[in-house]
Amino acid sequence: MISFGRTLRLLRRRAGLSQPTLAGRVFVSQPTISRLESGARMPDPALARLLDEVLETGGALASLVPADPDRAAFQACRPDVVDRTRIVETESGLVRLRILEDSSSSAEVTPMVAARAEMAVEAARDAPYSLRAPAIGAAAMGAAYLGWCHFLAGRYDAAENTLDRAVAYAYESQAPDRLERTMSYRGVMELVCGSPSAAASMFGAARRDTRAHPALRAYDTGQQARALAHAGETREADRLLLEAGRLAETIDYTDLPVGTYWYTPGWLTLQRGVAMLAQGRTASARHEIEQGYAAMPTEHQQAHWARKWIDVVTADAPPADLLLPANQRGRYGRPTSHRTHSRRPNP
Repeated sequence: MISFGRTLRLLRRRAGLSQPTLAGRVFVSQPTISRLESGARMPDPALARLLDEVLETGGALASLVPADPDRAAFQACRPDVVDRTRIVETESGLVRLRILEDSSSSAEVTPMVAARAEMAVEAARDAPYSLRAPAIGAAAMGAAYLGWCHFLAGRYDAAENTLDRAVAYAYESQAPDRLERTMSYRGVMELVCGSPSAAASMFGAARRDTRAHPALRAYDTGQQARALAHAGETREADRLLLEAGRLAETIDYTDLPVGTYWYTPGWLTLQRGVAMLAQGRTASARHEIEQGYAAMPTEHQQAHWARKWIDVVTADAPPADLLLPANQRGRYGRPTSHRTHSRRPNP
């Protein structure tokens, strides 16, 4: 699996720094950096935090170093061992990167997300049978996030392939929230790229398992309404939007699944407005989006995924859903609704 050293090497090269230059900035010798990158040595937490500061990685490296010195020594001696703590650390590192993205951009975090995603896949490959399910669930989380980063960057083929892998991992994990997340990401991509019927099917599949958290199901139900509105199914879209509202009333926000910190009452209100926008209910959509945005935590309001919608409804032009123009959709390949997703990755 990817070690601290391999991640450090990737991030150092991304920053355009040589080993001697980085060593000078963190006040160690070049051989120390070399030993860290080769895996011959694990840093103490203070050095890992300093490396994060110099490389501007938002804590990605520190998250790979256990606070417990005994565990750090264990990892240095046995980098191949996959245990439950390692799986939790992988997931928490992905969440930290997601939070870092809110204050920077997806482009800034993509190399680190790719490293984490690879780490998760290799951990799943090496995990004992008793930990296979949570390990492959973490792989699903990493692949879904990486696919989303590709999608935001306009790398649609890469996004599609990576999200397909995420769905396969999530299916094997048999974790309802994991499968919901991966199918939901896939639905958004289908919708934005101009396949509303396929998107509606994806969101329908995402919300089907009643064991998934109500917050996730409320979002997917609203998104399915949005997709159906674009497909011209107005009556069903209206029904689903009402159902999304009823689900939202059952949410316990103190018990959200890992990695879904942005699910707040304000966020779901904003998303209800987005669905109304797809229905052509412009005035109501503007009101819901503005009210939802105002109710969101300040740090969430600064994130690109929130700002884009407030920009839509406060622009001079009439607000419209953020779909790719029809003349840009063809170059992304045939619609995935016509593909058979039969390949199952085997990490």
